[in-house]
Amino acid sequence: MIYVPKQGVATNAQTAVAPADPQTSLSANVSGANGSKVNLNTATKEQLMQVDGIGDKKATKIIEYRQQHGSFKQLSELKDISGIGDKTYQKLSKSLTI
Repeated sequence: MIYVPKQGVATNAQTAVAPADPQTSLSANVSGANGSKVNLNTATKEQLMQVDGIGDKKATKIIEYRQQHGSFKQLSELKDISGIGDKTYQKLSKSLTI
């Protein structure tokens, strides 16, 4: 769906428009061949699990951390999650963004 505002109407450039097919939205935030990165603050559990190194448990812990502490301010906050140390953080940080 594309929204075209009338001439003179102010728009918000950050407004996201949902795709007609919800399945296509999954690839929008997932790191893939196109080099895009997964956003820690908006990704679903399924999207997080598509990042190499994040399985079911880590995805759940990331979402729980987000619910308890609010949005991530820095990627390094990942190291505050049990099971994510320096090595894991280095690997994950290449595929994640805030």
